[in-house]
Amino acid sequence: MKLSYSYTTRVTFCPSVGRHNILLRCLPAREAFQHVCSETFDITGDFWSWEDVDGFGNRVMCGGTCERHSELAYTSRGVVETSTYCIPDTNPHPMYLLPSRMTETTREILLLLPALKGDILGDCMRIVHAVHQHLEYTPGVTAMDTTAREVCVMRKGVCQDYAHLMIAMCRAAGMHARYVCGMMLGEGSTHAWVEVHDGQCWYAFDPTNDTAAATGYIKLAHGRDVCDCAVNRGSFIGRAEEVMQISVVTECLEEDLKGG
Repeated sequence: MKLSYSYTTRVTFCPSVGRHNILLRCLPAREAFQHVCSETFDITGDFWSWEDVDGFGNRVMCGGTCERHSELAYTSRGVVETSTYCIPDTNPHPMYLLPSRMTETTREILLLLPALKGDILGDCMRIVHAVHQHLEYTPGVTAMDTTAREVCVMRKGVCQDYAHLMIAMCRAAGMHARYVCGMMLGEGSTHAWVEVHDGQCWYAFDPTNDTAAATGYIKLAHGRDVCDCAVNRGSFIGRAEEVMQISVVTECLEEDLKGG
């Protein structure tokens, strides 16, 4: 499947700011299931930028400017070709077995675990169903620092919260699990899902949509939780009110729709 994507962010500052440094995770990952056919990255004229890799192996765009400015705008767009979501890895890092700041295991989370049968991929779907049934998708009730424990008690949240709760449950059950940010078919914003390791490969699960994430997803980055793979990070000098607008469009190319 070939997917075109466009990820655009525009941040305005009032009053203007200076010495602005940024770290962006807005480039498609190069993975076994995901081939980057073409890509471009454009950023506000006053910013310089270069590509690098973070400690988790994610592609990042670093940059900055010393000039005072009232806007940061950037666009990442291109085409990726995807196959069935599967990432071979015979040596997953043990950090993905341990609770992180956003995914600590609590009594409430343990009580939510369904009866597991020892088949990892099947058990993952059981956890997906349990998370999806437990939570109500409700924008605006959680924040970037809302933990899995808080979400479990609140029973409301967005894709980030669904992913954190699933990760906490998987790790409590002894599975390697990691947080993924990326894009899926449609329009809106970025999406979050979970990768779980079955002993040989990473497979993807989307508890927000109560499904295994087999096709139609573009991966940007992974980490222990959202703190490791935030799309937009930065610092600047000045006190300013920030207003951020994000637009994400992901489409299946016409030849795939026709079966060509």
